[in-house]
Amino acid sequence: MPIQKNEIKSIIFAIAGITAIVLGYFLIDFNALYQSLKGETKYITQDTKCDLHKQSCSIKIQDGTTFELSINPKSIPLMKPLKFSIKSNNPNLKDLTLNIYATNMFMGEFNLHLKNLGNGNYETIGTLPTCPVGDMKWNADIKIDKLSKSIGARFKFKTGI
Repeated sequence: MPIQKNEIKSIIFAIAGITAIVLGYFLIDFNALYQSLKGETKYITQDTKCDLHKQSCSIKIQDGTTFELSINPKSIPLMKPLKFSIKSNNPNLKDLTLNIYATNMFMGEFNLHLKNLGNGNYETIGTLPTCPVGDMKWNADIKIDKLSKSIGARFKFKTGI
């Protein structure tokens, strides 16, 4: 029994469809597509009166999660190890990172994985680079990805030469 013209068209259409799906799977960055649909992260910033050189600073983000950041030593020296400690009312946060970057000059981005110490305590160690210009302004961001959006806390601090 010979193959009908309609059957040939159906077979070609099916092969083309399967090929397009396979190529799409390997060529499309689905994570980037998903992130673009969520939009930009909405950050809550610490109170401008809070100085991380003197005390820890707290932020309560949109879903009620609180973050309290402390940096030690309080002088926040450059080119020396710094301990970044976070206290949160959520003890079960997964894959939490502290993204640190300068805002008045590109000094690189430092994505520091926060270790969960239990009971809502998280910490990491990092070193900030020195810059001959001095008076660097830094942001330290914590981001939480929700299904339809990303939210987070943004801490601000300065360093000298």
